[in-house]
Amino acid sequence: MIEKNPTAGNGKRIVGRHFYGNLYNCKANLADENFLRDVVLEAVKVSNSELVEYASYRFGEGKYAGISIVAIVAESHISIHTWPEYGYATVDVYTCGEYTKPEEAFDFIVEKLKPGKFTKHQLDRSLE
Repeated sequence: MIEKNPTAGNGKRIVGRHFYGNLYNCKANLADENFLRDVVLEAVKVSNSELVEYASYRFGEGKYAGISIVAIVAESHISIHTWPEYGYATVDVYTCGEYTKPEEAFDFIVEKLKPGKFTKHQLDRSLE
């Protein structure tokens, strides 16, 4: 049974965990909309979240067309935004609930996009 309002050891009510970052010099094709959609949909599974809906949007045409992919999950959202001309992408994974795995989903996306370097940040989205 999933506890509806779990608390962390410090007594704060856990609302969610948010991982986000920047990926530089990606080796993956950041203009491949189908590939990026597949990555986000698999990240939903890795995060142990429930997909509600997803959308993608292409900005421009050709090898430098940026892509935004957003998955709305029952627990919040997962997104990738790309700038292929720079080999650059931003990733955002925010999920609620003790049973979700947002950091694993973030790491999965990084693995698939193959950056030369990346940053990863975490926000605690808990109530005090």
